[in-house]
Amino acid sequence: MKIYETQGIILRTIKYSETSIICDIYTRERGLRSYIVSGVRTARKGGAAAIYQPTNIVQLVSYDVDTDKLARIKDINLAHHYKHMHLDIVVSSTAIFMIEIARNSIQEREPNVDFYDLLLEWFIRVDEHHVFFALAPHRFMINLSIHIGFGPMNNHSSINSYFDFLEGSFESTTGSPYFLDAEDSEAFSKILDSTIDETIQLPKSQRDRLLDALIKYYKLHITGFREIKSLDVLRSIL
Repeated sequence: MKIYETQGIILRTIKYSETSIICDIYTRERGLRSYIVSGVRTARKGGAAAIYQPTNIVQLVSYDVDTDKLARIKDINLAHHYKHMHLDIVVSSTAIFMIEIARNSIQEREPNVDFYDLLLEWFIRVDEHHVFFALAPHRFMINLSIHIGFGPMNNHSSINSYFDFLEGSFESTTGSPYFLDAEDSEAFSKILDSTIDETIQLPKSQRDRLLDALIKYYKLHITGFREIKSLDVLRSIL
């Protein structure tokens, strides 16, 4: 049986039987893969299961199987050691939200190196605190939507003052049932025009509305996009 080596990001881990787990890993060279890891949840193994914690960046060697089957990992190690990810609740909550958005946005299991590198850059940036956390979820979703192909156009003006979710641009009228009001549209335009690390002071209530709007935007443009379970936790932390 052939084996392959690749870097990957742990997206999800679920318990399987008393001692095993199944984990989804988004790999750089192989795309989205699901693995079964036997006997990792035992006293003898100690903290072996910790390496499969979501957001971890790993280097793994795996046996090659069809894409719709569970593969087995031959060897796995951390490829990057986080500084704050598993110690700082703001960092970890932001990253878990990003993981869920990314997992819901993956439409195929095939490799996409640009998509992988985008996720990698964001997780490392968030961990190193090179980001304004209050708007990090918004900026991540905007950045990801641009990569996927439905990024919002920032043509906001005194005439085009309403952001239309279906069109993905600012419009002069509000004929669509999916739009932001003028105040939130102006704030959204400011975010679109800002850098990742730039501080923009917005009330929490407005940040919440804009995050809801971005999730709605994703649902309109990605078939089968699911509810984000980590959203309430993120809101309570930020």
